Amino acid sequence: MAGRQSSVVILMFTVAKLLFQGANAATKYTVGDSLGWTLPPNNSLGYYGDWANNKTFLLGDYLVFNWTGTHTVTEVDNEDEYNNCTKTGIVIVTRGGVIVPLSANGTRYFVCSVGNHCEQGMKVAIKVGNGISPPPLLPSAAPSLTVGSLLAVVPYFFLIFLFSYM
Repeated sequence: MAGRQSSVVILMFTVAKLLFQGANAATKYTVGDSLGWTLPPNNSLGYYGDWANNKTFLLGDYLVFNWTGTHTVTEVDNEDEYNNCTKTGIVIVTRGGVIVPLSANGTRYFVCSVGNHCEQGMKVAIKVGNGISPPPLLPSAAPSLTVGSLLAVVPYFFLIFLFSYM
């Protein structure tokens, strides 16, 4: 019986560890990597698009926009505004070091709203998950159990399971 209990304990600790690691597995992406958020080299219009296309952005990840000089991070509403370098979106910040959490599936569009920086390639589209925003849930269809509440009760189930074998 003691061997079985120790096997169960090891299994439960392994499952709990995997659950907690999965819940905290966010990735930080520095936009533009070492270049940061600035005018792309050689007026490369596709620089940030190429950078983003080589990444897989998931829920819970976050972006860091770093720069020196005069730039902004402006989030625009849709692909048309992004393609046309519309500068009337939400200016997230006007100084470097801004962190943007990726908290929903869909595509987010960011441009620099200073001068003609966007037209010179200082813009990036970030596809989170499959890039398609989920349809809104009806109030009656909203989930009643969140990941946070599930993780809060996992230790109790673990203890119940553990003590049922003692």
